Amino acid sequence: EITQRYILAVLYYSLGGSDWTVDCDFLSALHVCDWFGIDKNYFMGVTDCNEDLKVSAIMIYWNNVHGTIPDEVQFLTSLVHLNLVGGSLHGTIPDGIGNLVNLKNINFMENRLSGTVPESLSKLINLEYVTFSINENLTGDLDFLCPLENTIFQADCGGADPKISCSCCHLCCATTEHECCLVKPLPWADIGDCVQTLPPELRGEDNPFGD
Repeated sequence: EITQRYILAVLYYSLGGSDWTVDCDFLSALHVCDWFGIDKNYFMGVTDCNEDLKVSAIMIYWNNVHGTIPDEVQFLTSLVHLNLVGGSLHGTIPDGIGNLVNLKNINFMENRLSGTVPESLSKLINLEYVTFSINENLTGDLDFLCPLENTIFQADCGGADPKISCSCCHLCCATTEHECCLVKPLPWADIGDCVQTLPPELRGEDNPFGD
């Protein structure tokens, strides 16, 4: 547990934890699997551990998160879900995330990330859902991820001035319009369906693509 506590402490400080609206009991004496909290119907923090008490899910939504995603997150090797949504995260996505071979869900929606998405993510063959949308400084081509045929992708590939090129994305978003539209069919939605991506307090409802 010492290693996990250290990595999560690094994550807390890197993400401006002292300014979080809900501290999720990070850095407390509780076991790391109990480092979570609830706000606006969002269950967040360390939201799940596996049977070996290894952290398998970190989900933080609209919790005044800011800073950068630390490289150390790659050492939480049991992670299945990594959602850091609706903050002011800047800098690049760490290349080491590509080492988290158990990941099924990556959601960095509505931040200020920049640079390009690391190609190391193409190794994550278990991915089911990935979104990098509403990060106006994140650019490049995501087609290296297209061989992951069972994955739903969402990125800033929409609008008049798309920042991302992505021929296999299901949802293409426009950063200035705060809108994502379906460009590939999904079982529960039709091509052309669009949804606003404003934070819940401005939208008055939960984000259908936020978890």
